[in-house]
Amino acid sequence: MWAFVVPLIVFVVVVGPIWVVFYYITVWKRMKAERPQMSADDDARFREAVSSLKRRAEGLENRVETLERLLDAEVAEWRNRI
Repeated sequence: MWAFVVPLIVFVVVVGPIWVVFYYITVWKRMKAERPQMSADDDARFREAVSSLKRRAEGLENRVETLERLLDAEVAEWRNRI
């Protein structure tokens, strides 16, 4: 009986966790290698797109603030109706 239990305990306590850790390290490295790398040109285009979206969002925010100011001047209780 002990000839079967002792190796099983050693496997579960020592070998099993090490096996799981190395398995997930391998999976992580494989995913990292398969991920497409962005070139400098792609990175520049991505940054430009993000800055363009940021400028557009700021412009829309200014429009909303202007609309709120106009509504506050014209219809004082418009916020309570919502």
